Amino acid sequence: MMKLIGLFDSPYVRRVAVSMRLQGFAFEHVALSVFRHQDEMRKINPLVKVPMLVLDNGEKLIESSFILDYLDGEAAADKRLIPASGAERRKIQQHCAIALIATEKAVQVYYDTNLRPAEFSYAPWVARCTEQMHDAFAMLEALPVSGLLSGAPITQADITTAVALRFARHVHPAEFPAGRYPRLDQLSSWCEALPAFLETPLE
Repeated sequence: MMKLIGLFDSPYVRRVAVSMRLQGFAFEHVALSVFRHQDEMRKINPLVKVPMLVLDNGEKLIESSFILDYLDGEAAADKRLIPASGAERRKIQQHCAIALIATEKAVQVYYDTNLRPAEFSYAPWVARCTEQMHDAFAMLEALPVSGLLSGAPITQADITTAVALRFARHVHPAEFPAGRYPRLDQLSSWCEALPAFLETPLE
C-alpha cells in the first residue's frame, strides 16, 4: 500500500490526500511533522519536505503537483482530476496555479508572524504577502463559477481552491470574514461536506 507522509494541516498534503480518496487510491497516512519529527523525517526524506508519496515499490515522490500528476496518470479515465490534454487542462492548471500562489502567501505570512521571533518579523514583507494572498483569492473569486456546483465532476481546481481557502481561513481568521469571497465560500462549503474532505480534516 502506498504511504502518504505529512500532516493534513499542510494544504499541500491535504490536497493530495483528498484527491487520492476521490480517485479511490488506498494509502497509509504517516503523520509526521516537518517541525516536530525532523530527525525521523530526514531518514525518509533528506529534504524534510511534505508531502511525500512512497509507492508500493519503494519509489519516493515529492511535491504535490508532481504527485497529483502521477496519480492522474495511474487513475481510470473517469477518475482523472485534470484532463490529459487540451484547453480544459490548461484552464484547470492555471486555476490551480493561482490557488497555490494564494496558499504559498498564506503560509509565508503565517511563518513570519507566528514562527519567526517578533523582532525579526519584517512588516512590509508581511503586508506585501498578505496583499498578494488576497490578490490571488480575488482572482479566484472572479473566475467563472465552478461547474462542480452545477453538477459537473469535481476537478483538481475545485479541490486545490477549497483546500487553499480552508487553510488560509484557519491560520488567518481575521483576514477572511464571512462574505469577503462569497463564491469561494460556496465552493468551500460544498467541498468540505464531501466524504473525502471530511475524512481528511485539517489538523
